[in-house]
Amino acid sequence: MPKYARFDYENYTFVFKFDDDSPDLLHIWARHLKTEADALRIWLEGTDKWNAKYQRYETYTDSEGVYWIWLKPDKVVMIISCFDI
Repeated sequence: MPKYARFDYENYTFVFKFDDDSPDLLHIWARHLKTEADALRIWLEGTDKWNAKYQRYETYTDSEGVYWIWLKPDKVVMIISCFDI
């Protein structure tokens, strides 16, 4: 069963999955060397667009991106991936 970490910021809760191959590390760190703070910064500062094909939001700054979905609208965000572009 997958493990998840939760990170609260203001009125939001962010959920991050631990990596399948390195279960002690968050997926975003194990795969992309990104932290929870990186994902939050991109989510807050970037520009959002909806990707209907993958049923997810994609938020980008000039050099980074984050894929995410609402688990609970306007309250709980699941970060799918966070990466450099």
